[in-house]
Amino acid sequence: MTHPLTPDAQRACLRALASAAARVGFDVPLAKYTQVQATEVIEAVTMAYEKSLHVQSEPSNKPNKTLTDDAPFDDPIPF
Repeated sequence: MTHPLTPDAQRACLRALASAAARVGFDVPLAKYTQVQATEVIEAVTMAYEKSLHVQSEPSNKPNKTLTDDAPFDDPIPF
């Protein structure tokens, strides 16, 4: 079952992707990632996705505002 992501959750997943890609190197094409590098990217995005689901499922929790304003992908996500 697919869970729709809120704009904050989408940004969290994109930030996780950017962070993992930065560790590998932005100049390395995705097709050239090693299995370890690809797994690191997948795990980073999956963990951000799971965290967003957890935050969304807890009615008493407000969205986590630990993300910094200078992070990549801060542009608004249209709906």
